[in-house]
Amino acid sequence: MKAVKQLLFPTLLIVVLLAGCNLNEQPSVIYVTATPDATVGPTATPTIPPTPTIPPTPTVVPEVALRLADRYLVNGYYENAVATYQTILAQGESVPAATGAAATFGLGRSALREGLFSDAVNALTNFISQYPQDARIAQAYFLRGDAYLGLSEWAAALADFEQYFALRPGMIDSYVHERMGDAHLALGQTQPALAAYALAADDGRSLVPQLALREKVAQVYLQAGQSDRALEQYDAILAVARNAPYRASIEMNAARLVLDGGNQQNGLARLQAIFENYPGTPQAYQAMQTLVENGVVLDDYAKGRVSYLYGDYQGAIDAFNAYTTSHILAEVPAELHLLLGRAYREIGSTAAAITAFQTVIDQFPTDPAFGEALLEQGRTRFLSGDIDGAITQYLRIADTYGDVAQAAEALWRAGYLYGTNDKPGESRQIFERLADRYPETDQARSGLFLAASAAVNLGDTAGAERLYSRLAVTATGDDQAAAYLWVGRLAQQRGDTSTASQAFQQAVSAAPDSYFAARALDIQQGRAPFTRPAQYQFEFDETAQLAEAENWLRQKFAVEQEGSLWQLSPTLQSDARLIRGNELWAVGANAEAEVEFGDVIEAHASNAVTSFQLAVFLRGLGAYQPSILAGANVIRAAGVGTLDAPAFIARLRYPVYYLDVVLDTAQRRNIDPLLLFSLIRHESLFDTYATAAAGEKGLTQVIPGTAEYIAQQLQWPDYQHSDLFRPYAGIEFGAFYLEEQLRRFDENVIAALAGYNAGPGRAASWLNLSGGDPDAFMTAITISSTRTYVERIYGFHNIYRALYGAG
Repeated sequence: MKAVKQLLFPTLLIVVLLAGCNLNEQPSVIYVTATPDATVGPTATPTIPPTPTIPPTPTVVPEVALRLADRYLVNGYYENAVATYQTILAQGESVPAATGAAATFGLGRSALREGLFSDAVNALTNFISQYPQDARIAQAYFLRGDAYLGLSEWAAALADFEQYFALRPGMIDSYVHERMGDAHLALGQTQPALAAYALAADDGRSLVPQLALREKVAQVYLQAGQSDRALEQYDAILAVARNAPYRASIEMNAARLVLDGGNQQNGLARLQAIFENYPGTPQAYQAMQTLVENGVVLDDYAKGRVSYLYGDYQGAIDAFNAYTTSHILAEVPAELHLLLGRAYREIGSTAAAITAFQTVIDQFPTDPAFGEALLEQGRTRFLSGDIDGAITQYLRIADTYGDVAQAAEALWRAGYLYGTNDKPGESRQIFERLADRYPETDQARSGLFLAASAAVNLGDTAGAERLYSRLAVTATGDDQAAAYLWVGRLAQQRGDTSTASQAFQQAVSAAPDSYFAARALDIQQGRAPFTRPAQYQFEFDETAQLAEAENWLRQKFAVEQEGSLWQLSPTLQSDARLIRGNELWAVGANAEAEVEFGDVIEAHASNAVTSFQLAVFLRGLGAYQPSILAGANVIRAAGVGTLDAPAFIARLRYPVYYLDVVLDTAQRRNIDPLLLFSLIRHESLFDTYATAAAGEKGLTQVIPGTAEYIAQQLQWPDYQHSDLFRPYAGIEFGAFYLEEQLRRFDENVIAALAGYNAGPGRAASWLNLSGGDPDAFMTAITISSTRTYVERIYGFHNIYRALYGAG
C-alpha cells in the first residue's frame, strides 16, 4: 500500500458516527461560533497532520463503521476506507448480511479507486461468491473487470465484461464494448478488438465521446492496415459533427488517408473542400500547400485569405497582389483591400497599409468594409506609435462619417487614447459626446464607466456621481448594478443617506446575485467585505423546505401535476442518457457519466420542474457538479435571484458538500468555512476531478508548480499531482494556500483572493495602489479575469452567508 497521505479526519464526524446518526444525509445540527477578534500569529510549522485512526472494533457497531467507511470513500481517504471495511469484515458472522455485503462491495470499490487492483479483485470475488443475489452483482463484475484491466489480466477482464453483459444488457453497452476492445487489442487479437470497437461506436452514448471513440477506432483500423474501414469512421464523424475546426481536422485525416491509398483525384478533391470550406483553420493552409504542389490552380483571392488567416502575411500579400494584377478594379472585392492592408501592417509596412485602406474608402463608400477601413487607418497609426494621428483619424470618422456603424467605436478609441495618454479632460469630453450621440451602444456605456472612474481618481466626486447616474439609466444587469453601487458610495460620502440607500437597493434589484449587489448590501449594512456570520447552521428541516419549494414551483410555473414534484418523471426515467449516466456513476466511470448527465441537463435547461428533479436526483447520487448545474437552471427559468428562490432550491445551487472536511480544515486554519465553500464552488463546482488547461486539478484547482510548493510545506509524502483528485487533499492544498495569502495580506480577503488567483506580487501592487480601500482595490486590478474571480467569490460568499449564516 502506498504511504498514507492523509489529514486528521474530522473528530466531529467520528463522534456523530459513534452516536449512530445517519451519514447518508448531511451531519446533524452544527453551530460554530465565529471568532472575529482572533489574531493571526506567526505561521505555524507546516507539517501534515497525523493520519486518522480507525476506532477499535469493539467501540463501533458494524452499521456505524460502514457509514464511516463510506464517508472515508466519498472524501478521498481511500486507505482508511479500505481499513475500515476490513475492520467490519473481520468481525465475521456477527456482521448482518446486508452490512457485510455493503462492506465487501465498498472494499472492492475503495481498493480499485486507490489502485490496489489485486485487493479489489479479491474483495469483489468474495462479493460475487458470497452475495450472488445482490442487486449490485452486475456492477461487481464490471468493477472487477476494470481491476483486471489494471492488472493487465486481459482474458479475465473480458470474461467479467461478458458476464456484465449477460446480467445488464442494453445499459452501457458502448462503454463495455470499448473496454473489451482495449483488452482484445492488448492480447494482440486485432479482429476481435475491431469487432468490439465497431459495436461500441454503433451503440448509444453521448455525441462528443462517441466522436472520440470513432477517432480511436479509425486509428486501430489504420494500424491493422484497413484504411477503407478507417475512412468509414471518419465519414461517420463528418456526418454528425458540426464544429468547423474539428470537422477540418477530421477532413484532413480523411484526405491524407485517401492520398496515401493512391487515390489522388479523390484526395485532392477532399483537400480542396477543406481549402474552400474552412479558410480560418490551419488545415486549410496545409491543404492549399499540398494542392499547389500537385499543380491544382487556386483562386488567388482565396489563397490570400487563407494565408492571412493562417498568419503567412507575405504569402497573403503576394496572392492578393496577384489577384489585383489579373482583375480589373471593379472585380476586386473590398474585403481583399481590407485584408491586404492588415497584412501590410503586420509586416510593418505602415504606408502601404494606409494606402490599401484608403482604396476601400475611395472605391467602396457603400460597402460594409468602408467603416472598417476607416477604423483600420486609425489603428495602423496607433500601432506605428503615431498616437496624435490615430486620435485625429478617429475624431475625423465621428465628425465626417457619423452615421457609419463604426462611429461609436471611433469615438470610444479616441477617448480611450486621450485617457491613457494623460489627457483626462479631453477623454471625459469625448466619452460624454459618445454617450450623447450613441447612448444605447456598448461603447457609450464603457466610455461613461471609464470617465466616471477617472473622475473618482481625480477627486471630482460630483462629476463622477453625475456620470454614474447617467450610466445607471442606460445600462442593464451587472453594469447597471455597478453604476448604482458607485452612485450610492458617492452619495454616502457627501452625507446624502437617502439617495445612497435608494441607489444601493437599485443595485441589488438590477443584478441580485452579482458582486455589486453583495457589495451594496455590505455597505448599506455597515458590514466589512467577507464578514463571517456569528454562527453557522448546516442542518434544516428538509421535509418542510422541500414542500415549500414544490409549492413555489407550482405557483411560479402553473404546475398541475399532483403528488410530489421532486421524483423523476416517467420521461426522465426512460431517458437513455440518464440511464447510462446512472449506471456509469455506479461503476465509478464518473467522467463518462457526467457527459451523459450534461446532455440531459442541457436538453431540459428551460424546464424548471424537470431541472428540479434532475438536481435532486443527481445530488442523491453524489454527482455534485451536474446537480448544481441543474439547480441553477431552476432559478434561471424562474428569472429570480438565488435568494428570492425557496431555500431548498437555493441550496441546490449553493451547496455545502464535503462539509465535514471543510469544517475541519477551516477550523484548523482559521478560515471562514463559507469562504472556502465559495472558493470551491467557483473553482470546480465541487467536481473533485476537475482539470483545467494549465494543469489545475481538484476542488480548489491548484496549479502544478504551486501544488509542488504546498506539498513541500506540508511535508506531504510521495506527492503526485493526481493526489489533488482526492477531495480532502484538494481542500487541504487550497486552504493552505488561501491561509498563506490571508496571513500575507493581514486577513484582507479581497487581496488574498487576488493573490490566490494572480499571484501575491500582483495583489500587493494593487493593494498599494488602492490604499486599502476595497472598491479602489477592485478598480486597481489590471487583469480582468482576476477582477471577475474576486467579484464572483464575493457574491458567492454573500449568498452562502445568507443561506448558512445565523446572526
